[in-house]
Amino acid sequence: MTKPPQLRPIPHAVTGMRQTTRPLPDRLRPDLRILFVGINPGIRSAAVGHHFAGHSNRFWKLIHESGLIPLPLTYREDRRLPEWGLGLTNIISRTSAGIDVLDSAEYRDGRAALERKIARYRPRIVALLGVTIFRVLFPQRTKPARPPALGLSNVQLAGVPVFLLPNPSGRNAHYSYQTMLAAFRALRQEAGSQ
Repeated sequence: MTKPPQLRPIPHAVTGMRQTTRPLPDRLRPDLRILFVGINPGIRSAAVGHHFAGHSNRFWKLIHESGLIPLPLTYREDRRLPEWGLGLTNIISRTSAGIDVLDSAEYRDGRAALERKIARYRPRIVALLGVTIFRVLFPQRTKPARPPALGLSNVQLAGVPVFLLPNPSGRNAHYSYQTMLAAFRALRQEAGSQ
């Protein structure tokens, strides 16, 4: 049996006040068009209780500019995504400032939990937000020296096609904004054809 997540204090410098973190709520409903899957919540997201709340995170801008949603939203409105058939979850619920502190057991447990969510909610496409997630979930499909290709992959999770997107974090310097936007637009086209 897994232990429930521990509440941890967040430093004053990050939030402006001392708070405790709680796992971010998934934004799910049955029969989603797309289930977006992040690695884990960052400190700011956990502090404010909303997904992709980092100041430099481009997720909200990308889903609007790509046409996945018809109006601009901010992280404060993450609960609205299911209105457009979009859902949000993370592989790992534990908050961290970076992914270097996450271990293989957390990823393994996270994959099992993700597959249960996919089986329950039956999205048409699972969109992994980052090459790191893809490499962890499908190590046999990646080559160390070359990142996997963005777009629709030839793998599935719980019988659902997997689409690889770049991580929208401001820390991701591997992809330009235009490359990210092209990938999100390709996802919109793929989701429309499903």
